[in-house]
Amino acid sequence: MAVASRYLPQSHRLRLAILAAVAISLFVPLIARLWYLQVIKETAFVERAADNTTETIIELAPRGRILDAKGRVLVDNRASILVTIDKEEMASVPVDDLQELFYDLATEISRSGNLTKVTEIESAYRSNRYGPFAEVPVVQDISEELQIYLAEYSYKFPGVNTTVTTVRDYPYGSLAAHILGYVGLLSEDEISSVALKAKTYLANDEIGKSGIELFYEDALRGTPGRKVVTVDKFNNILEINEEIPAKAGSDVQLTIDIDLQALAEQELARGLSTARQQPTKFEEEGVVIFNAPAGAMVVMDPRDGSILAMASHPTFDPELFVSGISEDDFDDLTDPGNFLPLLNRAIQGTYPPGSTFKPFTAYAALDTGLIGSRGILGIDDPFYDEGVFLIPSCEGGTCRFQNAGEAAYGDVDLRLALTYSSDVYFYNLAASFDILPGFDLESVQVAAKYFGYGSRTGVTLAGEGSGRIPTPASRRDAYRENPDAFLTGSWLTGDTLNTSIGQGDVLATPLQIANSYAALVNGGTLYAPNLGQRILDPITGETEVEFAPRVLKEIFLPDAFSDPILEGLAAVTTWRSEIGTEGTAYNAFKDFPHEEWPVSGKTGTSEKQVENALIADYGLFVGWGPNPDPEYVAVVILEEAGFGGQVAAPVVRNYFEMIARNSVPAYLSQAEKDQIAREEATKASFNTNNEIDQPNEEDGVS
Repeated sequence: MAVASRYLPQSHRLRLAILAAVAISLFVPLIARLWYLQVIKETAFVERAADNTTETIIELAPRGRILDAKGRVLVDNRASILVTIDKEEMASVPVDDLQELFYDLATEISRSGNLTKVTEIESAYRSNRYGPFAEVPVVQDISEELQIYLAEYSYKFPGVNTTVTTVRDYPYGSLAAHILGYVGLLSEDEISSVALKAKTYLANDEIGKSGIELFYEDALRGTPGRKVVTVDKFNNILEINEEIPAKAGSDVQLTIDIDLQALAEQELARGLSTARQQPTKFEEEGVVIFNAPAGAMVVMDPRDGSILAMASHPTFDPELFVSGISEDDFDDLTDPGNFLPLLNRAIQGTYPPGSTFKPFTAYAALDTGLIGSRGILGIDDPFYDEGVFLIPSCEGGTCRFQNAGEAAYGDVDLRLALTYSSDVYFYNLAASFDILPGFDLESVQVAAKYFGYGSRTGVTLAGEGSGRIPTPASRRDAYRENPDAFLTGSWLTGDTLNTSIGQGDVLATPLQIANSYAALVNGGTLYAPNLGQRILDPITGETEVEFAPRVLKEIFLPDAFSDPILEGLAAVTTWRSEIGTEGTAYNAFKDFPHEEWPVSGKTGTSEKQVENALIADYGLFVGWGPNPDPEYVAVVILEEAGFGGQVAAPVVRNYFEMIARNSVPAYLSQAEKDQIAREEATKASFNTNNEIDQPNEEDGVS
């Protein structure tokens, strides 16, 4: 090549030289730049790369809604502005200035309408539940004006930020509060729970604490989103490494009908108010005033165990928990002096069922043959009730038992014993179980357990009470634990008598009573009561899970057993003899539309010792209809209110009459009420303006 080049023309050699010069001029800067970047700037780039970090951003997911049986929203979500403290940034504030900062922040928040104490902010900041780099929530639901103010004067509040989050919203206010429940911040125990880690709970997250919010937490809780990003030292996102979108929680639809629920709460409150207005009751020890401070009501469908309404009084406002309940408010809600508003008496209150228990003693007598061909009585055989019963061959304990007021009913058979609620008739049955050979003294207890007494019903709510069915064994155990509470650890015949009429140590929740009657009137199927109907996709509304009726057991209940019991109970609301003897709820139902909507029932009055050793009457009533295939069973209990036939039966009567006449009022949400108010105001304004603009005939226009 070198030899050949000598023979190239001069012009060709010149062009090659120029190309070589150009190539060299291009490569020299490139090589110089590479040397500069790799050698001279190596340290700077290493330092800059070290400033880039990987962070995980959690995107909160909204909780699912809670709906009633007709799809109306009972619990929703709404946007809320939250004040937070950045613990990492706040750590740079001098200790002496920190207290002043907290004071200024509490002052500004309080001025905006959210009363906040300095100690509350300081307590949140110093809480061990939040790590050193956490954003600590301080106050929910601040105004937009305060949010703007804190942003404008951020130099005065280093480490104080605001963010928009979602909180629970209650379109119907406090209605169904005990059913719906409330949410609150995770406790220390909940934070460490392995069961919670599947849905990525953080220290400042909320969780269902009671009611449906707690029981269906797994469905209602959304799955938070997760984004892993690379950011520089100025917190600018350089790269998204991984992204999982947030998934909203599922909606839960209940069996509750909000109109029936509202009616139950209104009638329960009215019944208690009416009971307080009764004339004072006189006892030997003094005067008993009908305080009627509290009560409960349950309405269910006996055909499948669905709960249609459940009321407990006094109630509470779940809105108190939305922004974090204050210590004073929580103390008020848990104060026995305020009658424990947070207590759901329908499932957690346990009461002696009184005479509402008698149908199950009757069942025990029929099932064992005590009433029957080999027993002491036939179904139609009369037993003479003289108002008093003496235990045969009684040698210890109480030997004399009586009807209320020693009322004598004369000849009563099984049906009339239920209609009149004759204690003496059932005392005779109980004594026979205890004394006669060939019969088990625990026959009443066995029958009661068939119908669900003494164990939880399995309702889809947490915290349910189990009640109590006393036995000789349980009496011995109770005596060993607390001998001062009992005269003896032995089971006496008198204990069997008290048990037979739902007194003594018998305790039941209102829901247990309702469920036992549901089984009695539906032919013997004992259901686990349901509040949840289905779980729905929050986007499409399609059913994800359908909850079928849950059968606990099938009770042996032939017509030969159920017919006389139900016939006697049908007469409770309708029977009045020629001599004026009435069913115990006759007066409450005497003008009820029985022809179109037949109702049966059972009254009960249980006794409880209150202050000064006085005995207070708790009024109970169970009703069902329309017969012969009831769709509703309702139970009401009114504490310290008087006799069941006088105070509790009218509550169910009023409730059923609204249903029978198809006049249950539609209960409006607050938004619906506001809309109606706006429409009425607009209409009134239009009418006023129209009247002003109308021409007057005196002006020559006709």
